[in-house]
Amino acid sequence: MGLRGEIARDMGGHGEVAVRPEWRRLVVCAHLRRLAASSSPILVGPWRSEVGFEALYWLPFLRWAVQYAKLNPKRLVVVSRGGAGALYGAPAVDLYQLRSVEAVRRENVYDWTRAKVQKQMRCTPWDRDVLREAAAQALGRRERYHVLHPSWMYWALEPFWEEHRGLRHVSSMTDFAPLATPPVTDVELPPKYVAMKWYDRATFSRADAKVQEAVAQITGIVGAQTHIVMLSSGLATDEHADFEVQHPRIVRLPVRQPDQNLWLQIQVLGRAAAFVGTYGGMAQMALRLRVPSASFYESFGGTAHAHLSLSHMVGIKTHVPFLTGNFEDANLWRQIVSVPVAGDAQNA
Repeated sequence: MGLRGEIARDMGGHGEVAVRPEWRRLVVCAHLRRLAASSSPILVGPWRSEVGFEALYWLPFLRWAVQYAKLNPKRLVVVSRGGAGALYGAPAVDLYQLRSVEAVRRENVYDWTRAKVQKQMRCTPWDRDVLREAAAQALGRRERYHVLHPSWMYWALEPFWEEHRGLRHVSSMTDFAPLATPPVTDVELPPKYVAMKWYDRATFSRADAKVQEAVAQITGIVGAQTHIVMLSSGLATDEHADFEVQHPRIVRLPVRQPDQNLWLQIQVLGRAAAFVGTYGGMAQMALRLRVPSASFYESFGGTAHAHLSLSHMVGIKTHVPFLTGNFEDANLWRQIVSVPVAGDAQNA
């Protein structure tokens, strides 16, 4: 049953699903105190979900957990992917050194087929195998360790995503201190640039001619003012295929090995003057890196309003502009704040 189920039973429930939202923080805190009572290493992960959830929830949840339980960061061994383990401030093992990109994607697809949600709601046998291999690599085969799996975060914050609880619930188990700007060490970049990433998702279909036209127009406007660095991975890590965008001032990144590809994008994003692109994970990562962003959706379906609400709250609290909306929203802003050319005022 596990600790969550045991405590749910003791509280009068009949399993994890019976735990009332306001009790979930108590259960998580009990688990963290159990970890704090030991001196054994703690394997954190493996994280194989979206970059947006990592930036907006998992990293803030871990920061809160370490502070709440006064965990020694030296006890942590992080398992993330694409080099993003460098964000955690702890030793890291990269998932793509243990499994191929295709194998990780297959496991995520399996999660979807089983639960109709691509979230790590439980520690799967696949995850446990990865953790054993990560422990052997980082700690040695004989050392005992604890696990802080993403399912704890997903379970704790689920009432917020399901709109049963508001921002106070998620704020009680997260710490949104900005992420440190990572250094860019071995890629030649323009002195000033906008990071850009356009990709296909439920809210922003590249099959839509109107979307393609708008992307080309926005890219042209930005490119007329500064260089653009495209945050394209060159790897099929998920179903979000990149748009094909052309402009003379676009700089394209080299394709790195899977265990460093995402980290290169994060490094470049952290040094950008702004981010422009599809609303989603990279816009949320820009927010956490204190990079202003303007991101777009066409129809707000297939994603939760809770993520957008939290992003806006974090932007306000950290004083980082986070603009997002559809093309009609963008046209309204343009009409209000831009200086009209001759004749436009009479035709408005």
